[in-house]
Amino acid sequence: MAARFAKLKDEWLLRGWTDIPWSLVNWRTGAFYRLRQDGFYVAQSCDGQTDFTSPVFLPRHRAWLQQFLTEGIAEECRQGEEPAPAQEYRQADHELIRGIQWAVTGRCNLNCRHCYMDAPSGQPGEIPFLEMKRLLDKFEQANITEVSLTGGEPFMRKDLLDLIRQLTARRIRLTDIYTNATLISDVMLQELQKLEVRPVFRISFDGCGRHDLMRGTAGVEAVVLDAIQRIRTAGFAVAVTTCLDKTNLDCLMPTYEQMKALDLYAWGIGRPQPVGCGRTMTTCLSLQEMVKPCEELLENWLADGRPFMIGLEAFYSGAKGGEGDGKQAVPVSRDFSAADYTCSSCRQWPYLAPDGKLMPCISYGDTPWSDRLPSLLETDFAAAWNDPALRFLLDMKKGDVLAHNSECSACPLLKQCGTGCRTSALIGSGDLLAKDTIACELWQGGYKKYFTGKAAAGEQAKGNQASMRGDKQQ
Repeated sequence: MAARFAKLKDEWLLRGWTDIPWSLVNWRTGAFYRLRQDGFYVAQSCDGQTDFTSPVFLPRHRAWLQQFLTEGIAEECRQGEEPAPAQEYRQADHELIRGIQWAVTGRCNLNCRHCYMDAPSGQPGEIPFLEMKRLLDKFEQANITEVSLTGGEPFMRKDLLDLIRQLTARRIRLTDIYTNATLISDVMLQELQKLEVRPVFRISFDGCGRHDLMRGTAGVEAVVLDAIQRIRTAGFAVAVTTCLDKTNLDCLMPTYEQMKALDLYAWGIGRPQPVGCGRTMTTCLSLQEMVKPCEELLENWLADGRPFMIGLEAFYSGAKGGEGDGKQAVPVSRDFSAADYTCSSCRQWPYLAPDGKLMPCISYGDTPWSDRLPSLLETDFAAAWNDPALRFLLDMKKGDVLAHNSECSACPLLKQCGTGCRTSALIGSGDLLAKDTIACELWQGGYKKYFTGKAAAGEQAKGNQASMRGDKQQ
């Protein structure tokens, strides 16, 4: 029998952590496969040197190989055609961390009235490029394979493209760029295309005829709309976020029409958090004041065939037409355990601040906890990840919240609320373990159920109309 060799395709990496010892990660697409021991053995043997006709490979091993070949994870090759060293197995000495939301600068060129980090002051600053490369070394050691870039305004960094080149060279996927879109050149878009990175551009736009007011800078509205069109023309996905208060609420429907014309991936609207510059805002909207405009938006979005993914405050989120049924199910029997962590996403996608502080999420930046959290500039990733203050926040359990708020245990909506968001509670009350009053209002006020029911009724009505049209044609 002729010898048979295989190797992992270029985009696949063998990685492990203390809680997931064996996995395959596609650094280009984000695909992630946990492996059993046999699967890992075969994947590690896709090294261009190991002969799969050897008697040590049993039928079950060859079945794994065939699966890898069929799914495009591995390919047959000649002996000696080895994968790149970066694809070889590496195990981190902590649990899985999928990615980092990285604020690469605290500087910004706008003066947004609701900026969460007070970037207009420039106080957060930024880390020199050499230090950024050292942080990337630590990302590699932690087996971090995804990064999103935020700020401040990321494009304020003159070396941003060099930083993205560093990510690509280290096989770290760039998932998103959060930007105000005022500094994005066609040259930058062309360079990103050459690097074959496909980030989602997550752009702030606060309303037709109001954007300049909200962003504290004259003339930027037209610049942003032009940038969105250029980014879409270049083939990148765009998601827009609109912050609402009493000064721009009246332009919401014209803004919706504008968003439809831009071929967006997603559009979300919501109220800014009372942090950073937002602490002094006097034009904030209540949850109740958000209901009517969100109702009108939902009706139009459904009638228009769901032109993009949508997020309406914390009331409702729905898929783009053709990508799901557009409904957000009301979780009436969600599994709930007091032993569950209060937040799972912060354990897999933590936030790295402009000064190098590692935090569970971006919302801790303007709280007293920010001074207690570890700096990744001063230690390696595993040490920072195991810092006592950070672990306290990461390891909080839902039972800790219930013990602090005994009345929550008797609430019939506990399974839906899940004890809410800890930073929302902290920002609202100063107490990390307090009730999340926004979550209470959302569920006890019936807002979640109301909007989900309204969306389902709208979809049903459209389905009935389509059925009637079909009957008439017959």
